[in-house]
Amino acid sequence: MKTILRYCRALPLVVLLWHNAAAQSDQHHELAVARVAYHEVTLTGFTRARATLPLVAETGGKVLEVYADIGDTIDTSGVFARIDDTFIRLDLDSNRVQREQLRSRIDYDKREADRYRTLVDKGSASRSRLDELEQTLRDNRHRLDELAVQAQVLEERLARTQVSAPAGWRVTGRQVEPGQRVNEGEVLGEAADFSALLIPVALSPQQFAALQAQHDSLSIQLPDQALTVPARIARVNPGFDTQTRKISVDIALAEPLEDQRGGLRAILQLQLPSASGAVLLPTQAVEESYEEYWVTREDGERIRVVRLGNRAGPDGNLLQVSSPQIRPGDRFRLLHDD
Repeated sequence: MKTILRYCRALPLVVLLWHNAAAQSDQHHELAVARVAYHEVTLTGFTRARATLPLVAETGGKVLEVYADIGDTIDTSGVFARIDDTFIRLDLDSNRVQREQLRSRIDYDKREADRYRTLVDKGSASRSRLDELEQTLRDNRHRLDELAVQAQVLEERLARTQVSAPAGWRVTGRQVEPGQRVNEGEVLGEAADFSALLIPVALSPQQFAALQAQHDSLSIQLPDQALTVPARIARVNPGFDTQTRKISVDIALAEPLEDQRGGLRAILQLQLPSASGAVLLPTQAVEESYEEYWVTREDGERIRVVRLGNRAGPDGNLLQVSSPQIRPGDRFRLLHDD
């Protein structure tokens, strides 16, 4: 009887010790955090020049020379073609002669006005004659100023007989030959800036958000060149296409290629969060039982999940699982084999 009493007295202590041990065991469970599951979207585009520029004749006439053909680079002079400037130069020569004549006439009129001013002061000449001479002097000076402005206009027209293009750009179009007559405003060719290559893409709002999230590690694959090149977001069109409901984005290659040209096939891969709300967990956090899959929360609650597939992660193999009760950031126990 004494033995039974001692056993009964010790039983609460044993239960308490077991409970404390179980609690400590629960507190030392290794935990895993559910990560967002992504799916990959692949977009294909083609490279193009950073900018293009039509080469337009600013004056009409006969084309004397064309300095670059399609594929050529515009040299440091920045001239694509030259239009006949003979008549403009003749007008400039005529203008120069007229100005020389006026300067000579102004010098004479100034001396004559000074002489008559002296005579008027002495009372030996009419004041009206002096007024006429001074008026003629003012008119000739105004005429000289007018001819100077005309000379500036002619100089500007002369400069515009050269069809200019930015130095270093490459010719992508040529619609003119020497000897051809062209009109003012006619497009004679096209030049493009291939110093940087762009890939235009149209993205949904979700894809655009994924692109921004990958901005610091963005890269473009060029499969035909067997290259992967770092890239960056060059520009985003703030407008909205009501038909496609997509955002127009230009992505720039961050490094030049050996062959800088348009039309190179480019592939952009984006990581988008899974639409199903799936998460990634280590394989040790998912328990299989009779072809069903379970996970255990930090507090011990067991949840049934649907297994969607395997993924390779930086910390080992991961499983993609889904359940309405699970969200990214939830913590689950890791299971260890006994």
